[in-house]
Amino acid sequence: MKKIIQSILLLASASGLASCNEKLNIAAPYKNITVVYGLLNRADTAHYVRIQKAFMDENQSAIDMAKIADSNFYNSLSVVVKELTSAGSLVTTIPLAKVDLAIEGFPKATGAFFNTPNYAFKFKHPLNAAYTYRLVITNTQTGNVDSATTNIINNDDPSKFGIREWKSGLYQLSFEQVIRENGKMDETSFDADIPNSVGATELILRFNWTDSNIVTGVSTKKHADFNSFSLSGNFNPGVSTNVTFITQNKNFYDFLVDAMGKPESANQYRFMDSCDMILYVAGIEYQRYRDLNSNKGGVTADEIRPLYTNIKGKDVMGLFTTRTYTQKLQIGLTKDTRDSLRSNSITRDLNIRF
Repeated sequence: MKKIIQSILLLASASGLASCNEKLNIAAPYKNITVVYGLLNRADTAHYVRIQKAFMDENQSAIDMAKIADSNFYNSLSVVVKELTSAGSLVTTIPLAKVDLAIEGFPKATGAFFNTPNYAFKFKHPLNAAYTYRLVITNTQTGNVDSATTNIINNDDPSKFGIREWKSGLYQLSFEQVIRENGKMDETSFDADIPNSVGATELILRFNWTDSNIVTGVSTKKHADFNSFSLSGNFNPGVSTNVTFITQNKNFYDFLVDAMGKPESANQYRFMDSCDMILYVAGIEYQRYRDLNSNKGGVTADEIRPLYTNIKGKDVMGLFTTRTYTQKLQIGLTKDTRDSLRSNSITRDLNIRF
C-alpha cells in the first residue's frame, strides 16, 4: 500500500516523548534515542533496515542538528538478522551491510534534514514464510542491544491472497456511473482473500492512459492510483481471511477529473486501454502502529501520547514488521464502462478514448 510502503521517518520527531506515566523535560540534556524502521517483503530481492538517532540537546537547535549527518547516524553498529524456526531454533545468522540508499537507487527527498549520506543496512537472504526473523542491533561503543521479531506474510498461495475475481481469465472492470431514480448511486466492490497474519490492507486501482496530441503526434504515458476504498464488514486484523473493498462509482469519475486535468486543447486525447490492480498487506505490528498514532489527542489531554514501538531495548523506538503485495495487470474495462467514461457528464470533457 502507498501508506505501507512509505518510510515512517516521523518516528524521529518523537524522540522527546515520554511514556504515559512520565513527564516531558523540554530542555533535557543531549541523549541518543535509536529509531529503527524496517519492513520485510518476500517479493523483494534486497531488504533494507533504517537505523538512525533521534536526539534532544538543550544547547543546540534541533533544526540545526537535523542538517548534520553525524547527529543522525551511529558509527559503531553491528546489525544481524537471525532466521528462526517456529520452535525458536536458529537456522542461520545473516549479517547486514551498511549502504548508502542514494547509491542503491533510493535518493532521499529534499527537506529540513540532510540529504547525503542516506545510510541503511541491507541483506539479500531470501525470506521463508515458515520462519520468523529477529533483528539484533548491537552498539559496540555502549554495549546496548536492541531487537525485534517479525513473521513473514506468505504470498505463495493465490487461493489465499488476491481479489477473488482475478481467478477468472475473462475478468473486466465494471463501474459505469449510474444514479438510480431514488437518488442512490451505484457502488463497486471487490472481495479479497488475505493471509490470516495480515494486520493492515489496502487496494490500489491504477488507471493507465496516454496523453496524445492527434495533430502533433506527441504522446506521453501517464498513470494515477485510486486508493479511496472503504473496508466493508468486520475486518479483524490477524484473524479475518477475507475483506471487501467498496466505493461509489462516482468516486472513480471525480478522481479521473483531478488526476487527468483538462486537456490542453481539443486535439489532446486520453487513450485508456486497461487498469492495474494491486493489493498491499502488512503485519499486525504495522496496524498497531497506525492505530495508536492516528489518535492525536488534544489540548485537554492529561499526558503526552506515546508512540507505538515493537523494538525492545534501552532508549529505542521504531517498527520492524512484514509486508507484501499481489497484483493483476492489464485488466480491461467493460463496454458499458468505456461508454460511460466517454459520455458521462463528469468525465466527457476529458477526451477519454479507447
